[in-house]
Amino acid sequence: MTAGEGNGSVSLSAISESQARYIQENVPGATIFPPGSQPGGTVPAEFFYRAGQVLTRDRDRQDVLNALVRLAPTLTIDDTRFERAEVAGHPIPGLTLIQLIFNKPPGEDPIAQEQIMFSALEAIAQQLGRGKATPNHLLSVAQPNIVSWCPAGEPVLVPPDAGPQPGISRSGCDGRGTLVAVVDGGLAPSSHPWMQGVTGDPDPQVIPPDQNDPAGQIGRYGGHGTFIASIIRAMAPRAEVRVAGVLETAGAAFEADVVSALRSVLDWAPDVISLSAGTHTWNSGGLLSFQVFVDGPLRERAGTVLVAAAGNDGADWKFSPADMDSVIGVGALGPPGDARAGFSNYGDWVKVYAPGQDLVQAFASGTYTYQEQNVGTQAVFGGMASWSGTSFSTPVVSGLIAARMPGTGESAREAADSLLRLARAQALPGVGPVLRPGQACLCLCEQPCRGRPPVRCGCRSDG
Repeated sequence: MTAGEGNGSVSLSAISESQARYIQENVPGATIFPPGSQPGGTVPAEFFYRAGQVLTRDRDRQDVLNALVRLAPTLTIDDTRFERAEVAGHPIPGLTLIQLIFNKPPGEDPIAQEQIMFSALEAIAQQLGRGKATPNHLLSVAQPNIVSWCPAGEPVLVPPDAGPQPGISRSGCDGRGTLVAVVDGGLAPSSHPWMQGVTGDPDPQVIPPDQNDPAGQIGRYGGHGTFIASIIRAMAPRAEVRVAGVLETAGAAFEADVVSALRSVLDWAPDVISLSAGTHTWNSGGLLSFQVFVDGPLRERAGTVLVAAAGNDGADWKFSPADMDSVIGVGALGPPGDARAGFSNYGDWVKVYAPGQDLVQAFASGTYTYQEQNVGTQAVFGGMASWSGTSFSTPVVSGLIAARMPGTGESAREAADSLLRLARAQALPGVGPVLRPGQACLCLCEQPCRGRPPVRCGCRSDG
């Protein structure tokens, strides 16, 4: 099986192997589950996690530490043994990070240490119950695996004067007075008129031009946050969009660090948080950190909605945090919008599908060197690109929610609920609920009008 995204064809496993190696080489402590699996190896890789770290709720902390003390004498492989556990921090209220201490440094006999760690987690699950202690998973904008599909590809060169697709909305439902927070890698400079006023942390993967390099450089996953911000602005041209540089290293960050950053983002009082990253999880149990975040800080900020990407494995394989009940998980439609994109995850846990393939939006400017297909080939981007992935169907939905709010007077949660009802009413057979650009202020008919198509309703200033 091969993938072609406009810059050559290559096996999917080779792409995923490249992505996995990039994470391993650039994210300290990133380790692949199951223990002993490697990029390109014979053991299928499922997810990345932080070696030697365990998460638990504050209320379960003492029980977990006591269990680890009891287990210590039994957790030995050859001459590698578990010695003790230490509280390493509290990323957010209600969440404890525990560091496991072994008799050898982390880089020495790592496979044995990994096996011991998961043996301890299994024993704790049997003694205390599932979900009491979990790994510190790594969230990524391109979560690689070698089980099925791979992430959807690299950016594709388009002319600098190419128009955005989806185009900029002209609806009176334009997002004025709303704030969308993009949690991603950062923001690259852009001169496009629809990007004016978008703010955020600088994208460290975008190196501006100088006298020695007139074009500048775009690193791997550079421009990802910019592309997402552009999609939101296309849906909601007058929304305030702010990009938080959280996934700055290899487009990834450990879950404990992500929820800590999200807690700070909540201080901005955003209406919508758009997160185009995630991971598969141990025993498909979900992300403990996000369970604590959603039940605590996010619930306290009742006006904020979290929207997350469903992942790009092309499988019914739960991807977190998109699979959470209180998170709007978004899958991708392929052009012309009447079928699921082949790379998109699917299943009843995906709340809605939106266009996510071959979108054209604002991007960084500079020279990009391809790492996954036609490796080593270079392209000079002029501020626009075409890209595919559930990373980009996610901001379509985020932007529609923001656009709807001032048009109907609904809160973010009310707007999201209204749009999800609309999505279910126009569900595609074999796909599921769908939303499309331009539908921010469409509403279902009331009961007497059942059977008629959706109509534009309640928009205070839509001409």
